[in-house]
Amino acid sequence: LLNDEFISEKISSTDDYSLSYLGFIPGNQVQLISDNDQSEERVKWVNDRIMFNGASLDWSKAYMKMPTKSDIINYEKIPVNNRPHIVFAKDPIFMKIRDMIDQAEHSIFIDIFLFGGTMGGTLAKYLIDETIKKQRKNPKFHTILLHDFATDYNMRPEMLPVFYYIRDRIAGKTFVAGEQKVPPGVVNLLQANIQRHTPGIPFGLSNLIEKNETTFPMIEKRSTYYESKIDHSKVIVIDGNTHRAQAYFGSKNWTDHSGSYYYDNAIWVKGPVANLVQYSYYDDIEAALTLDTEERKWFYFKDKGLSNEHYLDRRDEILNNFKVTLDKVRTAGSETVRIAEANVDGRIKDTRNMLIDMILKAKSHIYMEQLFIYDKYINDALIKKLIQNPLLDVRILADHNGNFGMNGLPNTLFMKELKKYGVQLRARRTQTIPVTYPDGTQGKYHQENHRKIISVDGKVLLAGSSNMNPDTFQGSFREFGAQIFSNSEITTFEKQFLRDWADEEKTMDLEIEGLQLVIGGKTLSPEASALLNNIGAQLLRIKDDLEERY
Repeated sequence: LLNDEFISEKISSTDDYSLSYLGFIPGNQVQLISDNDQSEERVKWVNDRIMFNGASLDWSKAYMKMPTKSDIINYEKIPVNNRPHIVFAKDPIFMKIRDMIDQAEHSIFIDIFLFGGTMGGTLAKYLIDETIKKQRKNPKFHTILLHDFATDYNMRPEMLPVFYYIRDRIAGKTFVAGEQKVPPGVVNLLQANIQRHTPGIPFGLSNLIEKNETTFPMIEKRSTYYESKIDHSKVIVIDGNTHRAQAYFGSKNWTDHSGSYYYDNAIWVKGPVANLVQYSYYDDIEAALTLDTEERKWFYFKDKGLSNEHYLDRRDEILNNFKVTLDKVRTAGSETVRIAEANVDGRIKDTRNMLIDMILKAKSHIYMEQLFIYDKYINDALIKKLIQNPLLDVRILADHNGNFGMNGLPNTLFMKELKKYGVQLRARRTQTIPVTYPDGTQGKYHQENHRKIISVDGKVLLAGSSNMNPDTFQGSFREFGAQIFSNSEITTFEKQFLRDWADEEKTMDLEIEGLQLVIGGKTLSPEASALLNNIGAQLLRIKDDLEERY
């Protein structure tokens, strides 16, 4: 019957397999948001207000205030020293977060990986102040902020002052004239429970470090959790248990030096899928409020009041408030969405399968922007598809991986092979900006193409927090993203992608032949670099077989 021309227009064909336990979710509004300032001027703005090496947050400064709608319209007319925070006045990818907070009537849920600096501080203050106002109108209004304290990628000096501020505001303290005290139970700061993930470190190497009460204080001092288990989410949901639910998620972190001037994408949705985003995170809240004393033993910064012990007597109340209990949901638009995630314990990890499915179904083109491109399964799927269809147009804008200081590693591992089979590789012309810290020392920051986005044939697009590397796909990280099928949003993305691809001022060819890696500060010869690349690639190819992890 599906071969009948009339019937085939009325009944869509479906695959005989499922890639998401939640399936296709219709009835939504969808928007892909990619715009924030990545210029040298923006990097300088952030560096002039840096929080590392002798600096601190000054809550009295004008730039620590959230701009009003009037401020946004008249921003350039405001004297420079009186201007509120620039990202919430100029950058749509951040302004959307503020808009959602403004529109919330019942609840706000945030799970954010990196959250700090002037940007995080401004948002934290505004979030708390608005929660207090909204709770006066609706006594049941509440906000939950979930965060993984175990990994900060050297952003701890930017982040902890913001979380100390949140902690102290919840405890009833105020820092700026006019701040209101937080009513008990209205704002909740929970530490994410990462213990249920499998380790991301391969070959059981993390077992060489015994985790006990003696070693844990040393583990706690590191900027990256030694087992590579991370809550990598960048999610906000408002009114998740109502018919007004909205959600926003993607690759964008909310901190000055690891987010404010990076290249990123976010997806905003309104409708049934937003309810399901909150539904998906119920297990995360339950895990954060674990009753397992062995799990609670390894929560970070208990001595700083950042564990969840003081929330356990309200455990049932918090879980009941967070639970999505709607029997029916209302549609908000005509768009269909499919969630792609790795959940709190890695039982659900469907993003890799969705990406491979997209690649195998491609007929015309595949466009990607990726921070990492060294997942063997994805790369092999691309190669296989190009062998089957050599005319397929496959283009990847990949990051230089400058933050690793190895001249491209680990992204270089499969690049030569990808290029051999016809994958076109370019990179954005990102910046490396030197900085002088308040204590007189010198440093530098590498701008990243931090995007994790793929579009196929102008028909389907997937974006979120999942990097294209083994850790995120195998369930060691908590990740969240989605497939969208909006013709208008995908067309806009692809047109901009092709414009940037062709613009030599914005993008450049990636150096593959004659590549010289840098290891331990020493530049290797092209021959040694090629050998190291090949060894690394082969290790990744056999890793899952050796670990018996698939």
